Amino acid sequence: MPSPAQRPLPDQVHLPSGTVVRLSDAAARAETEAIFGAPGGSGGGERSSVGRCARDVQVLAGPSVLTDARGAPLDPLGLPLADAHVLRALLASAGVVPEEPGAYTCENCGAPFEVAPSRLLEIGPFTDGELDDPELDRPFDFGALHPIPALRVGRAVCRGVRFAERTVEEAMPLLRLPGEGALRITPSLVVAMGIAALGRERRAPVIADALAAAPDEAWAAIVDLYHEARYPARLVAVHRCQGCGARNDLDVPLERELARAPLRAPEAGADDLEEPGAPAGRAGAFPDLDAFEARVRAAAERIYAARGVRNIDLFIDAGVPACDDGGEPLLGCYTPGTPADELGIARPPEIRIFYRTFRSEARADPGFDVDAEIAETIDHEVTHHLHHLAGSDPLDDEEHAQIEREELRRIGHAEAARRARRGALSDLAGFARATWPAWVIAAVGTALAWCEGGR
Repeated sequence: MPSPAQRPLPDQVHLPSGTVVRLSDAAARAETEAIFGAPGGSGGGERSSVGRCARDVQVLAGPSVLTDARGAPLDPLGLPLADAHVLRALLASAGVVPEEPGAYTCENCGAPFEVAPSRLLEIGPFTDGELDDPELDRPFDFGALHPIPALRVGRAVCRGVRFAERTVEEAMPLLRLPGEGALRITPSLVVAMGIAALGRERRAPVIADALAAAPDEAWAAIVDLYHEARYPARLVAVHRCQGCGARNDLDVPLERELARAPLRAPEAGADDLEEPGAPAGRAGAFPDLDAFEARVRAAAERIYAARGVRNIDLFIDAGVPACDDGGEPLLGCYTPGTPADELGIARPPEIRIFYRTFRSEARADPGFDVDAEIAETIDHEVTHHLHHLAGSDPLDDEEHAQIEREELRRIGHAEAARRARRGALSDLAGFARATWPAWVIAAVGTALAWCEGGR
């Protein structure tokens, strides 16, 4: 039986392929103990040379663990790899298979944190069959040649990779690899990964040689595409930083057959903001703080004049950016002014621009137009100011509604309704706990009054 801190495996699961399967929590936990050993024990050591993904598949292959919708036994080896990884995530989410906390750093402020990401997974869309979101549930395009940084393949230069679909059985040479140690790329591994072509090259031995010598950025892009092909976009846990409130998206399950770079703290020297003397206009270089501030103030002067506003303070913030209610670091924000306090000090309205968010966006997107984004951000915040003066801010209302819609897409409509009902019941119970003495007194008073009236 699962402990009170664990949630049981869902009885029924909808998979990305459209298949509906059933899971047995009791059978899965019994099989896990046989493969991994008792919780906290050292059992399963004889199988430690087998990769974690393969051991999770062994759990799914255990007696009565996995069946189809009618209750017939289902062999996980025949499942598409994406389906199997959803089931692996559910095993870890329910605490059936062990998952040690991973060490991370907040992408916004750099604060360290540790968490077992699978425990944060939203499973509602899988259990309720809500896998119809056009973005989160969009199938991977196996027919396309996906762009990657250039690498040499034989005598040619390749800038694209094509993947083929794979079942668990076809991918098993990769899934069996232990997580530790260097990855040796062989033709059989290329086939297991499902790399059908690098550019025009289709021969697995040639592709293996090319990948073994690939530049880091090309290999990283291929691994990212592999994850996109094999792990549905919903296999992401959201951790909110306790320090700055930023949203950090974490891979689920934590252990995957091909590792990619973990979350990193802001680069060393982030407090210095830029290398001294870095010219603002150099191609590929983000402007230093002084140059950025000059651009912001020039844009603000033009926009203030065009929108007919003045006396709005402008502040360029080089510290940790503030985040919206969804945990996204802001490019800018607006704070209304306040009337004079008891000391006679009034605060004017303020537009704040976050330097580090602009820099992060520019580094993540080579096409990021710094000047255009500065102008758009200032104009956006001026709109908030004008709405505030008018007494109503529909733009702010729409932004909050958009955050709520995004959250609803992630957790699922049915799960959101369940949480709303639980919240209402919790509020009612809390009200009863807080007010029961008054109800008792009222009841006693009513009873006494009735008795007096009956005499």
